[in-house]
Amino acid sequence: MIAQLLGLPDTPLVMFLVFAGGGMLYFFIIASVAYYVYFKKFRAHFHPDYELDPKEMKSALKWVIIGIVGNGALMLPIHLLIAKNYSQMYYDVSDHGWAWIFGQVVLLLIFTETLIYWTHYAFHRVPWLWKYVHERHHKYVVPTPYSALSFNPMDSFLQAVPHHIAAFFFPLHAVVYVASVTFVTLWAVCIHDRVSFFRWPWLNYTDHHTLHHWYSDFNLGQYFTFWDRIVGTYRSPTIDYEDVPDGLIYRPKSMAPTSTAPTALGGRSANPA
Repeated sequence: MIAQLLGLPDTPLVMFLVFAGGGMLYFFIIASVAYYVYFKKFRAHFHPDYELDPKEMKSALKWVIIGIVGNGALMLPIHLLIAKNYSQMYYDVSDHGWAWIFGQVVLLLIFTETLIYWTHYAFHRVPWLWKYVHERHHKYVVPTPYSALSFNPMDSFLQAVPHHIAAFFFPLHAVVYVASVTFVTLWAVCIHDRVSFFRWPWLNYTDHHTLHHWYSDFNLGQYFTFWDRIVGTYRSPTIDYEDVPDGLIYRPKSMAPTSTAPTALGGRSANPA
């Protein structure tokens, strides 16, 4: 389907190369920009305590490549079905009108938010899913942009699959689909760079996800916090971070923390090998 939008043949090899090659290029561009800005060029402002761990960085990059390539292979059967018109994917706005363009965006957000929350919840509650699928991503207790897609391939696939199967449940314009999978990758990088510019409590913004990596079992949503609040897995990044070290979460000087925390990064360890 994406290949078709690019004017390329919808063959398995071309699809895989688009997913794996294009996905890798896109991720490394945005992750590298974020890393350069927040962790190198302006490190003194955003993350003054950050020190590069070569072993951890090597591990993150290795699993990004494994995750993206594996995810590309796993989602290939879904896109072959889409290419053969087994889904409700469409390409002409006039097929369903402009009103449905906006309607499907809302429905897609609800659909993906719900499925991804409960998938993520299962990863943290079912021991074998945690051990064999999701634990890899949590080796990076203090995240960086490069850990955003550092996943076991099955993990990245299962958390992304709601975006790919949505067109089997309701009419979905191809451009809306491409925009959703493009934005979710950008969002993944943003919530792993430990810098929040927009703090709305119902949005699962970067500080929420930083706490997710620190505490593990909280803030499991994709874009929003409503499922976390309903289920009881919500943790506020403004009041609920008693043992989070200073510097883990970037806060503008105008934002005074409301709890006491240690003064140096430490107290948590991970083996990212």
